[in-house]
Amino acid sequence: MKIRLIDPAYDHPFISHSQRVIKTIWFAHLTLTTLAALTPPEIEVTITDENVEPIDFEEEVDLVGLTGMVMHASRAYEIAERFRQRGIPVVMGGPHASSLPLEAKEHVDAVVIGEAEDVWEGLIKDFQNGCLKPFYRADRYCSMEGRPPPRIDLLRKDAYMTVNCVQTTRGCPHQCDFCHVTHFFGKTYRCRPVKEVIEEVMGLKGDFLVFIDDNIAGNRHYAKELFTQLKPLKKKWASQASITLTRDPELLRLAAESGCVSLFLGIESLSTENLKDVHKSFNRVSEFEDAIKFLHDHDIMILAGFIFGFDHDDEGVFERTLRFCERNRIELPSPFILTPLPGTTLFQRMESGKRLLHRDWSQYNGATVVFKPRLMTEETLQRGFNWVCKEAYSWRSIFKRVFHPQQRFCTRVLSNMAYRRIAQNTPKGNIPSLSGILQKMNDTIPIRNTRDLIHTVGVKIAEKKLLIGQKATNTLNLYSLYNERLKTLFVRLEGSIDREGARELVKRLKGALCEKIEQVILDFNDVKTFSTGAKALLSQKGFFHTGDGDLWVAINIPDHDR
Repeated sequence: MKIRLIDPAYDHPFISHSQRVIKTIWFAHLTLTTLAALTPPEIEVTITDENVEPIDFEEEVDLVGLTGMVMHASRAYEIAERFRQRGIPVVMGGPHASSLPLEAKEHVDAVVIGEAEDVWEGLIKDFQNGCLKPFYRADRYCSMEGRPPPRIDLLRKDAYMTVNCVQTTRGCPHQCDFCHVTHFFGKTYRCRPVKEVIEEVMGLKGDFLVFIDDNIAGNRHYAKELFTQLKPLKKKWASQASITLTRDPELLRLAAESGCVSLFLGIESLSTENLKDVHKSFNRVSEFEDAIKFLHDHDIMILAGFIFGFDHDDEGVFERTLRFCERNRIELPSPFILTPLPGTTLFQRMESGKRLLHRDWSQYNGATVVFKPRLMTEETLQRGFNWVCKEAYSWRSIFKRVFHPQQRFCTRVLSNMAYRRIAQNTPKGNIPSLSGILQKMNDTIPIRNTRDLIHTVGVKIAEKKLLIGQKATNTLNLYSLYNERLKTLFVRLEGSIDREGARELVKRLKGALCEKIEQVILDFNDVKTFSTGAKALLSQKGFFHTGDGDLWVAINIPDHDR
């Protein structure tokens, strides 16, 4: 008996990667090599990764196995049809088939729902006995103990950056709304015995490997033990982790000492509101810059994932995010468009809100708008994303992020060159017209004299005077969002306003006006103290109007005793 396992390619004008790029930055997947290792030894099993070699549709095989993410579904179904036309049965698993098993079953003979380890051998026996079931689902999550090493010998080793890939944990302790990991692996975080991991690593040739965990530091105690035992092996490694790793200095030190040279971090957004909305508020925006510095201090290169299209993203998000990457010298920014994947909480929310544009799964690729954004049109989101992809890997941006004294400088330049080749295939985009205005409207205006605030409020009683002095701050902070659909600019003010600060505020507000803004809503709720002059000026200029039809609409206007 012969089984052919196939990893479908994704054919897309600017997302598909050339062999050169794959050789530079790709590592091999473990899904099919793991199944191959679990296949009974008397059965011949082979693997085709269509990304690096063509499929032989005329091959004499008895059974075909397919896997794939959401964006691979269409190609997987095409492959299945070709083999089934020849009478060869096809089984399919992976995230998409697990999320939509009834859809997948229309194209294949059997669907594996969820993890395949505990059902694979039984599926093969059913096939041999002529009683293949339509669906297979394990009654529990598989154990991480006693797993045979993946059959990386079945891969074209020369086609990838590395095939030295090891899994130490499975799942993630967090439950972000947009992520497929929790949906597929359940709300579990399972760890392999450290001894078994070390034995597998020792068996790998070369001094570099990739831990393909979704969050290698999800269990700090386990991670510390793993890193401690890795250290004597003197390997270099890369993986994926939560930025929370940097809150534990010992954990970060052990990671670096054990050979960590690169981590993918899902930063996702610079907006606290966005992170809260998708249940990722454990990412603290106020800590990002320090966390990045800590990683760089340990000579760990950062691949940072940023998602565009959250509900609090406006036209200013693209430039704001890129400047953050440049300012903090993030070596490899990885932009994505928010994509509601079937099975996730985000998908359910988008579907119930009638915000999905279509169900063409081939477009659910992280680089194409497939839903209705809240504050932007679909076109603005797509063009802004295209702009940030190209601009992040322009020579100007690469120079700002990478050209500074550091170890492994050449490696980081070469990685940027590979990403630049990908970015050059991206369609032309443009920075949204209001981006510059929104940068100025998300800023701080200094207050020259907080004593003036106390004096001019007119408070005579010492206790009230002291209270106002405690409330007074040295700045006026502006937090602005633009709703392109409503053509409305929302400005939340926080801090204190003296007369000079009010003048600067008026200047900026009037400077922001353009044909795209039909109304400005000013929220004064978080302004703690005013000077009399500031109130008089803002009132005189018409910024305390409350009528819905006015250009300037004020809410939470301060009373006279404030």
